[in-house]
Amino acid sequence: MKSLLVEVCIGTSCHLLGAQDLLQAIEEFVPENQAKLDIRGVTCLKTCGRGPNVRIDGQVFTNVTPDYLIAVIQSYLLQEEELLCPK
Repeated sequence: MKSLLVEVCIGTSCHLLGAQDLLQAIEEFVPENQAKLDIRGVTCLKTCGRGPNVRIDGQVFTNVTPDYLIAVIQSYLLQEEELLCPK
């Protein structure tokens, strides 16, 4: 299984709007799921006024909260798992 690319904007605007809270939420995420993630900080996702922003597997999410971020990541991981092990 390939890692899920999660890019958290750490530019000035997103930082001021709470990007550090997103990084902390990922850090506290269940350890076995962290191994499935490729987490990167990026400097701009071109949606500064609607931050904090995150790009997951190429899709940009704006106004992200820690709870929403974890829910989206879990959804992506579940989809990947279902593709690998269909019922």
